[in-house]
Amino acid sequence: MDEVAHPRSDGGPAGPGAVPGPQRRPPYGRNPLLAAHGVRARAEIVEAARDLFTRNGYQATTVEAIGEATGRSGAAVYQYFSGKFEIFAMFLQEIGDELLRLALQFPQLSDDAAGRARLRDWIAQLIEVVEYHSGTFLGWSQVQYGEPELGILGQANFQKYQAGVVDGLARSGVHPPTPEVVPVGLLSVVQWSTLLNARRPDPVDRTALAAALARMLNAFLFSPSPSAASSDGEDDPVAVDRLPVIPLGDVLGLRRPVTSRGVGTVQRIMLAAADRFRVNGYRGTSLNDVAARAGVSHGSVYTYWADREGLFGTLAQDVLVAIERQQRLLPSRPPSGESIDAWVEDWASMIETHGSVLYVWQHEVDAPALGPLADRRDQVLDGIVDRLLALAADPPDGGEPMSVALRAVLTDVPYVLSTQLAILPRAAASGFVAALLRAGLGVGPPPS
Repeated sequence: MDEVAHPRSDGGPAGPGAVPGPQRRPPYGRNPLLAAHGVRARAEIVEAARDLFTRNGYQATTVEAIGEATGRSGAAVYQYFSGKFEIFAMFLQEIGDELLRLALQFPQLSDDAAGRARLRDWIAQLIEVVEYHSGTFLGWSQVQYGEPELGILGQANFQKYQAGVVDGLARSGVHPPTPEVVPVGLLSVVQWSTLLNARRPDPVDRTALAAALARMLNAFLFSPSPSAASSDGEDDPVAVDRLPVIPLGDVLGLRRPVTSRGVGTVQRIMLAAADRFRVNGYRGTSLNDVAARAGVSHGSVYTYWADREGLFGTLAQDVLVAIERQQRLLPSRPPSGESIDAWVEDWASMIETHGSVLYVWQHEVDAPALGPLADRRDQVLDGIVDRLLALAADPPDGGEPMSVALRAVLTDVPYVLSTQLAILPRAAASGFVAALLRAGLGVGPPPS
């Protein structure tokens, strides 16, 4: 693919050496600069793409769909952009600029109300950025599979952000547990709390969410570092082909009962489906994609599932069984550092197996037939969070914002960091989640 400049969506210059002002792509007439109607058309295409990426994901969005959303053809889009790749790259560049700005403004922290207030105000700004760029934040971790250049651009954004935050932490003199995880951990906790909050029927107030996040994260940043709980650098090997549990007989989503002879085929199909949903998202995955990945015929898939919704329902039920088990294993009052760490380690193993389906389910799937199952999922996850808040030494007043934050910490944060993006080994991601929970609940680290 030819290298392209990534101009801002407002039509500003892409950087040093760029020709000022939005332009048409070649071939063009004597003057490549856009007239007023061209500037307006380009801006409408950009905003239509932003909306479609948010609603449908990158993989399921086509240039033709972007054009149609503005009352134009796909060919009209190509007058301004080489394709959806260039538009998404432009959005990533916007995020990179915003993250760098916020990193350079990272506040002076202190272990008191004033320090928490400064962190709260900074987090509120980050929430605003995530809300505006929600489709890009959701999509960039998936596009790296099909568009590695976009993945590289996203990682470059993170590197610039990370350097600024590290400098800010050094100025504050904090020495948190798992310090190497802090920059990406801060961003991940705020990002996924924001995105989960947006999916709620009644989202909590941005300021209240920022305050809850600041309370937990500030406590974490000023927690003592547990020497005995530090990783020895060896991470458990990842079992990438761990098989889902397939009960014989009738299962949600299946067109027919699974016999003992069909278990192997069903397991292969379910593993392939989880992989395709991870890479392409829910709307970007078809049963034909799943069949090809599983190495089975289309007929084998349609033997057991009538459609994508049915197949996802079977996977979702498997996830629900797993999180119900984790709910039963929650530590009893009063919790200790050891009991929190042991539960989180078991939870992280569950996320390693089921995280891709749970992630897609929470952020992309609105299938009406899965509504009752989603209600049960929310009841179980909310029950886990409520139980953890009840264990806190100093439960927060008005716990709804903290509930949103804890749910993100338990579900999206460990999955994205250790599996989807593979930024951290599982032990490091698990240690970060455990340290956040200990800090948020007021539970000390395990004894050395």
